[in-house]
Amino acid sequence: MRLRRGWIWYLAGLLLAVLAGVIAIVALQQAVPKAEPVRPATRPVIVAAKDIAARQIVAIDAIEARDLPLEEIPSGAIFRVEDAAGKFSLQDVKTGQPLLAQSLIAAPTGAGGIITSTATLAVLLPADKVGVALPADDLLSQSGDVGTGDRVDVMASLILLSTEEGKGGQATAMTLQNVPVVKVIEEAPETGSPGGPQQRGKILGLVLAVDPQDAVILKYFVDSGAQVSIDVRPSKLTSIFDVVPVTINYIADKYGITVPEPVE
Repeated sequence: MRLRRGWIWYLAGLLLAVLAGVIAIVALQQAVPKAEPVRPATRPVIVAAKDIAARQIVAIDAIEARDLPLEEIPSGAIFRVEDAAGKFSLQDVKTGQPLLAQSLIAAPTGAGGIITSTATLAVLLPADKVGVALPADDLLSQSGDVGTGDRVDVMASLILLSTEEGKGGQATAMTLQNVPVVKVIEEAPETGSPGGPQQRGKILGLVLAVDPQDAVILKYFVDSGAQVSIDVRPSKLTSIFDVVPVTINYIADKYGITVPEPVE
């Protein structure tokens, strides 16, 4: 009888030890944080936003930048919009496929072997848009940091006059949103020393692809002497914002400014 009881206690102790070990292992597994999977390194590559047929000019609305893992980027991939837009495609490119430098050549030339600026600009425009030149009067446009394929918003400040005393003043509005830059207008660069770095000409303006009505609106602001400037969007920001025009009344209400009165 005593021997049987001893075995029972022995087995019970062994079972408790095993159970304690299992509990300890589970606790340790829960305490140790799980390693997050390593994301592969990527790089923006120019791909077809829609099917591009062979022997066609690559329009700017037919391409886009897309992040691809480094190991999936083919040899000859293009990384800048301006290196693909306006080129002549030698082969079909399906939607989502990267464009390859070896499959693109300069657009066929006209008489005399020269493509006029009008013809070059026309092939860059989306089919339902017109190109309008915005003078580079603001610092961002003049900086050289805005290029072909960037998307911008256009803001304008205009002085509004009133026949009533105390009314009128400056109003600033975001007139156009998320419009693409299809070309940068530059002066011919000055000839530098042989072998020296290539000098960039002065930037005179940006050509934007807009709806015809927006082209007229933009011309109105430019011709009326409004102060026009741009902002630049990141490539993935495509939202249209509900932006309220700003006047002195808006500023006073937003910041709680009280008009000072004369001191007696």
